[in-house]
Amino acid sequence: MNDNTEEKLFPISVNPNLCVRCQRCMYSCVPKAIFFRDSLRYVDYNKCEGCLKCVEVCEHGAIEVISIKDGQLKGFEIDPEKCTLCKTCLNDDFCFQDLFKLGKNENMKDMVVFQEENLSGCFKCLKCFKNCPNNAITPIID
Repeated sequence: MNDNTEEKLFPISVNPNLCVRCQRCMYSCVPKAIFFRDSLRYVDYNKCEGCLKCVEVCEHGAIEVISIKDGQLKGFEIDPEKCTLCKTCLNDDFCFQDLFKLGKNENMKDMVVFQEENLSGCFKCLKCFKNCPNNAITPIID
C-alpha cells in the first residue's frame, strides 16, 4: 500500500463483471459501507473507512482501489479533446445518479456536461472516471 501522504485511498470500485455476489466483502465491512442495489454491489463512501478488508477477502479480484490526491471532490471535467460523444456516460447504468447530460458548447456543438448543481447527490464513487471508454472524465479536487 502507498504511504505517500499526498494520496488518499478515496474510493473502492466493485467491478460487476468480476463480482459473483458471494457477499464476503459485505460481511467483512465493519462500517457496512458495501450494499446491493438492483443486484449490483455498491459502496457508500460516506461510511467507507478505507480499511481494504473487502479487497483482501475478495477471491475474484472484483474490488479495485483508485487513488486520487487528498481533497474534496468539486465535480467532474469532460475533456472535449478526448470525448467522442459515444454517450456511454448517458446510459442509465453509467452514473448512479444520472449526473451527466448532453449539452451545447459555445459553438452550439453537442457536448457532454456534468450537472454540477446536483453534486450533492453524487456518491463520489468515481465510477465515471474509471469507466469512461475514452478517459475523458476527470475529477476536480479542491
